[in-house]
Amino acid sequence: MSNVTFRDAIPKRIIARLDVKNGRVVKGIMMEGVQPVGDPVEMSHQYYEQGADEIILLDTVASLYRRLELPDIITEIVKGVFAPVCAGGGVTSCSEAEKLFYSGADKVCVNTAAIQNPSLINQLSTEFGAQSVVLQLDARRLNSKFRIFYNTGRDLSDVDAQEWLHVAQDNGIGEVLVTSIEKDGTGKGPDLGLIEFVENNVRVPVIYGGGMSSVEHIDAVLSNSRASGIVLASHLHNDGAVISDIKSSLAGSGHVIREDMAA
Repeated sequence: MSNVTFRDAIPKRIIARLDVKNGRVVKGIMMEGVQPVGDPVEMSHQYYEQGADEIILLDTVASLYRRLELPDIITEIVKGVFAPVCAGGGVTSCSEAEKLFYSGADKVCVNTAAIQNPSLINQLSTEFGAQSVVLQLDARRLNSKFRIFYNTGRDLSDVDAQEWLHVAQDNGIGEVLVTSIEKDGTGKGPDLGLIEFVENNVRVPVIYGGGMSSVEHIDAVLSNSRASGIVLASHLHNDGAVISDIKSSLAGSGHVIREDMAA
């Protein structure tokens, strides 16, 4: 693991991502073939106790079925989790976002509905503040270009990736959640090219997920980008990685890491 020269003193976040389908946490490879892995409330509490700086909950079929089922789950999660909760899936209006905030979410994540109606980002940012609006960017390379997908990686968008990032930022996103579809669930390491592409097109904080299966992978992202957080799913669910151990290793390498919120 490389020695790190601090770009700044802002602590990096280690974030647990839970994809939810029909009330259960699921995980697949390249966003396909998902299998149930556990209960979202129990897993959120477990990762918080391990030191997660944030919990991201994404309903993988909410946009497809036009439903909003996360509020009840979030209500139970926040009874024992005192870290920020970001929730997404099926948010098509301020009223739906308000239900997530009312249940205890601190941020909302948008993808499908925002692609279909970019003004939704502006509406959410104006109503709740840009710091509460996260753009979910699911991308993969096709013909040497990054392309944007929606409906949890099921559908290819016809929007230009660079143009979309500019439009989303102009409309008021506060953060971008970048997921490499090609790397998702593979454990083969991060897509540094995708991170660089996104960072070259936005000024807001970027958090990255996809392909992580070791502290070395996480170190590679933090050492070679300005990512403000690392999003972990399979590495926690399937590999049994412990967030407090990850933080200890990263701190030992010189990264500025947030203190465990559950301590």
